Amino acid sequence: MALRSGILLPRDMANETVKVCSVLPVLGHPRDSKRVSMLQAAGFQVEAAAFERDYHTGRMPSCPVTSLGRISHGRYLARAFKMLRALPTLRRVLRRNQVAYASGPDMALFAILAGFGLGVRVIVEVGDIRHAQVARGWKGRLSRGIDRFIVNHSKLLVVTARGFAEDYYQGRLKSRTPVLLMENKLDEEPLKMALAGRNPNPPEAFDPSRRPLRIGYFGVLRCAWSWNLLMHVAKSMPDRVRVIAAGYCMHPVEAPDPGALPANFEFRGKYKSPEDLPALYGSVDIVWACYPEPGVIDPDWRWAQSVCRSNRFYESCFFKRPLISMLESGDGREVERLGVGLLLREQGDEAVLKAIAGITGEDIARWGRALAGLPRSVGVYTEEAGMLANAIRAMCR
Repeated sequence: MALRSGILLPRDMANETVKVCSVLPVLGHPRDSKRVSMLQAAGFQVEAAAFERDYHTGRMPSCPVTSLGRISHGRYLARAFKMLRALPTLRRVLRRNQVAYASGPDMALFAILAGFGLGVRVIVEVGDIRHAQVARGWKGRLSRGIDRFIVNHSKLLVVTARGFAEDYYQGRLKSRTPVLLMENKLDEEPLKMALAGRNPNPPEAFDPSRRPLRIGYFGVLRCAWSWNLLMHVAKSMPDRVRVIAAGYCMHPVEAPDPGALPANFEFRGKYKSPEDLPALYGSVDIVWACYPEPGVIDPDWRWAQSVCRSNRFYESCFFKRPLISMLESGDGREVERLGVGLLLREQGDEAVLKAIAGITGEDIARWGRALAGLPRSVGVYTEEAGMLANAIRAMCR
């Protein structure tokens, strides 16, 4: 056996360079860029083929990129037309690669069509289940039929939540495609570089008699309920709470006019991941990680929202900051099980206000102790990179 980057491989495969094309719907999504770095660290030769659009460029992929054109958020008919026009470009890229690592089912279908007859192995990574996929009626049946075609023509299904595979792909679609679980954890090497001598722990002790509770809301900010509720919390408790928001505002949330914000609500705008994470998480006492919003009442859609965990969960675990989370969510279940934050059982404004107002210094300290005792593997990748690398190499034998 031979060892490369901590991954144990058969000797006849250890020196084989597998070429992988990462097929992306957008540039700059941290999860996609993490996956590129992970594959590079495992010894693969990686390039990306990506569409361009206005989106949060939190972390760009560390590999050569071929542009597939520019698309807009939403506008699915126009997007489908532009994807058809980009098929020849992607096919040229796939000719020089053995594997197409597609971010999302739409990119996987795109890669399957573009790579027809080339012998390219397609991997599809699923980070979300959308409402159309679980809807009733002909639209839902059509969506599931397309998903069944995609997963059955893929060599590997990578999911960020176990429930996506067990309940949807294996349960509803009866898929037999091999599955690998890759949660939205952080990759440790870039974090070490970002920290570079800085240690964000232990957090500053919170004493409500001396200063306000600092609540952080970070990432892609597109939940109008969360945004409006945190604004309400800030206005209702001007001396007891300070909200610090940072990230990319996406419809229906619009980037605010700083002059129109309450004095205790700070919006820091876009940030880079992981470079800016230590400063962001180091500036707050607790992190807002609440979903789904109250308007999500379809039981099938709520199921999809309740099995996954957010980037905020893993980042909070790494930086040892407690969370505020909802009872019926993937984050909430873990927050309750691990005892690492406030669990909201009601979503009404007054109920949330009362719960936040009741947070004490001892609560923050107790949750912090629970976070400090968590295994490293809760927040960062440990064995996952080796598992993915071995799966790809076995696929290419």
